[in-house]
Amino acid sequence: MKNIFKEAILYEKLNAGAVRCDLCEHKCVILPAKGSPNLSIFPYLKKENMGFCGTRTNINGILYSLTYGKVTSLAVDPVEKKPLYHFFPGENLLSFGSFGCNFRCPNCHNWQISQTSSLVHTKPESLNSILENFSDISPAEIVNQAVENNCIGIAYTYNEPTISIEFVMDVMKLAKKAKIKNVWITNGFFSDSAREEIFPYIDAMNVDLKSFDQRFYQSHPKGKLSRVLANLIKIKESDIHLEVTTLIIPKFSNNENMLRGIASFIKNKLSRTTPWHLLDFSPEISWQMQSWQKTSEEEIKKAYEIGKKEGLKFVYASITNLANTICPHCKAINIERRNYQIDRFDENGGCFKCGQNLHIRE
Repeated sequence: MKNIFKEAILYEKLNAGAVRCDLCEHKCVILPAKGSPNLSIFPYLKKENMGFCGTRTNINGILYSLTYGKVTSLAVDPVEKKPLYHFFPGENLLSFGSFGCNFRCPNCHNWQISQTSSLVHTKPESLNSILENFSDISPAEIVNQAVENNCIGIAYTYNEPTISIEFVMDVMKLAKKAKIKNVWITNGFFSDSAREEIFPYIDAMNVDLKSFDQRFYQSHPKGKLSRVLANLIKIKESDIHLEVTTLIIPKFSNNENMLRGIASFIKNKLSRTTPWHLLDFSPEISWQMQSWQKTSEEEIKKAYEIGKKEGLKFVYASITNLANTICPHCKAINIERRNYQIDRFDENGGCFKCGQNLHIRE
């Protein structure tokens, strides 16, 4: 296994060897461990030597990333799977992710790789055994695989890409030179400093807006709603293509007033044409909610209708017929979707029937 210690970016040195990470809004203050930045240090790390995400450690007053070149998943996916419905419909992306997360969502569907952060944060000595399961890869190899597989872009997904910014930035810079698109699937909890680093290289983002209730963010993912909303507005003000996703969890994120609040925020602060994706919760594959209730079709339909009544032009749901792109003017089906297979009838992003702009980025 390669030595994956890479000095982190975006941190501040404090007194007595402590550092403050400025990667996300947790702003972790991390105390120093004594030793050499290599694999032998793991048994001696303690909770206070690790960031909340479980992927950054302070050794002798220097903050190191532990995710550089470490890939847990690598696959060719349709862009619709991200989900992105208005960004190069029908094309493929090379998707990859690392490990760890700066959230602690008990409903997480990718918890086997994202929630290693919870284990590492409490038992840093477990890092050795965790890292042995992951593959080593270089930024150039990832970009080459995207080219070889005729992918229009690379998706930074499966776990939160923000916490692997050092590796992700190197991949994005090479991808940009190769005219490969960069697509982020993110919880939107990155800092202002991180935003300034990543925005020049990103072409599209899907942001998971989990709720419109700050108490939910504090208790569920352990984050701040205000930071996610602020970043959504900044994304929309940029040239980055934006789509928003909300997971409908019974008794948690299916409240009608809360959903109306999200839809209103998208309409008034982003735009009526920003796509909103509504996904159903599958308890059997979740991290800590296996005994929870599965999202019903009725709940998904109700959320869909709330979005439409609030005036959003493009609302999508994980139900047959509610995944189609329908012209908001004449109601003609312009893109028909069935399990990530699509049929396109639009004409260069306009409605084939009335010419209405469908706001498709290509």
